[in-house]
Amino acid sequence: MEGFSEDIINFLPDPTFAIDKNGIVVAWNHEMEAFSGIPAEEMIGKGNYEYSIWIFGKPRKILIDYVLHQDIKTLKKIYPHLLIEGQKIFSEFTMTLSDGSLLYFWITASPILDSHGSIIGAIESIRDVTHQKKSQIKLMESQKYIGDIFNFLPDATFVIDLDEKVTMWNKAMEDITGVPSEKIIGKGEYEYAIPFYGIPKPLLANLILMPDEDLEKKYDEIIRDGDSLVAKICIPTFGIEGAYFWAKASPLYNSQGEIIGAIESIRNITEKVTAEIEIKKTISRLEQIINFLPDATFVIDLEGKVITWNKAMEEMTGVLSFQIHGKGDFEYAIPFYRERRPLLANLILWPDDEEEKRYASLIKDGDALIADFFLPTFGKDGTYIWAKATPIYDKEGEIFGAIESIRDVSKRKLAEKESENARKRLAEIINFLPDATVVIDTNDIVKEWNVAMELLSGIPATEILGKGQYEYAIPFYGEKRPILANLVFKPAHELEREYSQITREGDTLVVDTYLPKCGMNGKFVWAKATPLYDPNGNITGAIETIRDITDRRKMEELLARSKAELEIAADIQRSFLPDSIPVIQGFDIAAKSIMAKEVGGDFFDVIPMELTPLGKGMFGILIADVSGKGVPAALFMALSRVVVRVNATWFLEPEKVITTANAIISQDSKAGMFVTLFYGILSDQNRTLTYVNAGHNPPLIYRSKSNSFEELQITGMAMGVIEEEKYKQVSIQIDEDDIIVLYTDGVTESVNPSNEMFGEVRLKSLIHKHASLSSHEILTKIIDEVQNFSEFQPQFDDITLLIIKGQNN
Repeated sequence: MEGFSEDIINFLPDPTFAIDKNGIVVAWNHEMEAFSGIPAEEMIGKGNYEYSIWIFGKPRKILIDYVLHQDIKTLKKIYPHLLIEGQKIFSEFTMTLSDGSLLYFWITASPILDSHGSIIGAIESIRDVTHQKKSQIKLMESQKYIGDIFNFLPDATFVIDLDEKVTMWNKAMEDITGVPSEKIIGKGEYEYAIPFYGIPKPLLANLILMPDEDLEKKYDEIIRDGDSLVAKICIPTFGIEGAYFWAKASPLYNSQGEIIGAIESIRNITEKVTAEIEIKKTISRLEQIINFLPDATFVIDLEGKVITWNKAMEEMTGVLSFQIHGKGDFEYAIPFYRERRPLLANLILWPDDEEEKRYASLIKDGDALIADFFLPTFGKDGTYIWAKATPIYDKEGEIFGAIESIRDVSKRKLAEKESENARKRLAEIINFLPDATVVIDTNDIVKEWNVAMELLSGIPATEILGKGQYEYAIPFYGEKRPILANLVFKPAHELEREYSQITREGDTLVVDTYLPKCGMNGKFVWAKATPLYDPNGNITGAIETIRDITDRRKMEELLARSKAELEIAADIQRSFLPDSIPVIQGFDIAAKSIMAKEVGGDFFDVIPMELTPLGKGMFGILIADVSGKGVPAALFMALSRVVVRVNATWFLEPEKVITTANAIISQDSKAGMFVTLFYGILSDQNRTLTYVNAGHNPPLIYRSKSNSFEELQITGMAMGVIEEEKYKQVSIQIDEDDIIVLYTDGVTESVNPSNEMFGEVRLKSLIHKHASLSSHEILTKIIDEVQNFSEFQPQFDDITLLIIKGQNN
């Protein structure tokens, strides 16, 4: 069986060689030839540690030599991280290539014993585990990367575990609550609700962990979206005036689908809405260390009967060697497929066209067959399998059987899949962000470029990913130059010296700036950049978000100009109103106008009629309300006031004044505007008021003697509607302590939070209650009561009051 032993060693998938007790190479398999670049015929028979020259450049002892001489004590000094199982020795070895990259190997050495148990040589195998090592490193980097992205998310976000204790609390959460993460991580018993409610109580994340029936019973205002909960809530205890929040919570699962906690994002929607972003953890896995022959291996003869079934195959299948030895008819396939069917070793013994016809996915490597596939019938949830089979030759070169090794690569596949999924999830999160976002590495190479960035820059991600040398700045500045993300790598003192307009918040940079080449006419933007770290705390790159604030800047400038113009208009309008009310014998008069905006359409006037001899002792009393609000109403008010005032100097009869003024105003009323107006002439000689009411709120007159109210009814249509309208005048007597209240609808139509109007009944009640006071005091009481009634809500209409009270001459 000498040839058979050589075939077994040659078949092994890992580079393997053996030496005799004198340190002479007696076996050097094909994988060793490929790995070392030294043919077996050049190495067989060599000694004096020559087999180590290809690795170390000179002869020296290696693992196999210490195992051969059982010098374990020395071995432990040289290799402190050894794993020893009986006489087998395991060690990890790292090789640095000329380009600086690393290769990782797992080395196994074991003595070779004769039938009496004496050491007659040693065997060593080398396995390249670089791919697995790099997968582990990538997983660790992904974890840190997720942590950085989680902290960078614009929405306030935190995570609790099954014990309802905080495990993550991002920067946005610190900003919104004022509570640093180090003071809240690990806290439970709803302590994290105190910044919002002032007391400990469940948040949405806690409700995720509550049974559905309890949730529906206690919280009917919460919306369930799949396994997520969404709510919009008002928290009156938050901040100075309370705040409205949108919140979303979801459970977090481990790789087995079990709930391990909950994540909640909170967005302050009293100011703006941002994207919600959810981040899940990835879990790194370590591959188990396997023995010298780590792969499950078996051998069949030409009749398809098992002649070898190693220990690893026993462990993989649960079938012992003596139970399967000599069995054929594909019985050895049952542990894998649960039925009899050919395995890879059988295909080796079949014609090539039969292999290709049945198994198109096979890889042929010389006379070996390799397959990498998922086996759903093996293991609890199926298993990813790598298998290799090759023929076995006798000394004459004749095939007498086939050998197959089977390797469970599920952990590697899952790690690769999880790493890839983690990266995809991160890319999706970045792509989902509403702000234009770019990620660069420490070499200033673009790694991520989201959809919002494509829209802002006009550059598709496919054209910019992988680009460096500041090429990504061209769409914004028209030249290659650093952007904010590049400045993250600059020392603080250099940054402050060269870029004084940039604000530093911890290790984050923030700036408002102008991008001259962005868009057709340039854009004003807000930008924020922060570094990204690996698990060891080393900076691996930077992330930057850019927000277009051009419209906001323009609106701010427009508002500033408009405000200045309105202030000028308000000054002009205030100049139209009387600075003071003239003293009229026998009457106590007070008036006030409060505009809903900077300028409005209400006005009042007291016009002395002494310009004409017949007008002595007479005064024009005027109150009006122009339709509409703001600047158009103010302009129409100015027109109406001037026209009425001019006509009042020409005519002493109110009906002539208003009829003539209406004709003029109607001709100039091009935009369908009109004015309701009450105009009367007050005489201090006979204590009368002769008036015209052009569609205005009927003024109230309180008769002191009879303790009753009258209304000064409408005597004509609003001015500016019909040019030929004729108005009639009415005269009334005003006795001592009688009170006339002229007002605009801003008084009676003022509403409270329940949308209830102030109304005429309340106004009459106030007049009656305070009838003993002066006109000014009555006016003040009414205005105060109206404002208290509305609970100081925004004023939607102008408020104007003019009060006349009869006095003893």
